[in-house]
Amino acid sequence: KNRIKSKPKILLIHGDQDKVVPPSNLLETKDFLIRNKVDVKTNLIKDCEHHIPTEASSIALNFILKNLS
Repeated sequence: KNRIKSKPKILLIHGDQDKVVPPSNLLETKDFLIRNKVDVKTNLIKDCEHHIPTEASSIALNFILKNLS
């Protein structure tokens, strides 16, 4: 946390069926960011394994358009 230089808005998206990276990592990361006063939004995609579904792409695009344009 001492190395945090900036605090942009962050979006975390993860599949609830991911066997490569456990979904609990999303919650741990979210907790860390909240404790360090970083604005974070999360989405846990239902029935999604370790890939990027269309739903996640749409969520990410909307986040980018809302926050970075």
